[in-house]
Amino acid sequence: MQEVRHPPKRLWQKITAIIAKMSFACAAIGVVLTLIYAGDVSEANKASMGAITFICFAIGVVLNVMGSTSIPCLKPDQD
Repeated sequence: MQEVRHPPKRLWQKITAIIAKMSFACAAIGVVLTLIYAGDVSEANKASMGAITFICFAIGVVLNVMGSTSIPCLKPDQD
């Protein structure tokens, strides 16, 4: 069985992976802040905090997949 060779990560994939990690960190901070201030804010503010946390997490998932996917080079040969 032949080993599959993956091309090296491109610059945009590396940048996307970094942004994904930052998005996960923002989601974690959002969870902590929502738990800390859950009793002190109105229902609308809690819903907004939860929505932002969910969006940060979802963006992190999508960008993490984009950053970790093996993308082949689709440039035609210049022969």
